[in-house]
Amino acid sequence: MVKYIDRWFAFARQLELGIEQMEELILVTGCDRARSWTNVAFLKNQLEAQVSFGIEVTHGPEGRISWQVSPEQIRDAVFNQGPSGKVC
Repeated sequence: MVKYIDRWFAFARQLELGIEQMEELILVTGCDRARSWTNVAFLKNQLEAQVSFGIEVTHGPEGRISWQVSPEQIRDAVFNQGPSGKVC
């Protein structure tokens, strides 16, 4: 990515994604093994966009992290959630 950062930056600017600085580009590689996952992408320049999460962390030998998202708490954003209990 470093070799082609100028091209990626120009591409993002051409798509009018609201990218103002190269530091806003994030390279994601590989595969993290997780039992479940959530991602959120906010749409363009929506100043009132929001997503609210509730998170619970259980400590111990079989520690666990659980979260909950209420669909009515998602505004001007795209929300995806992966399968629970499976490694992806």
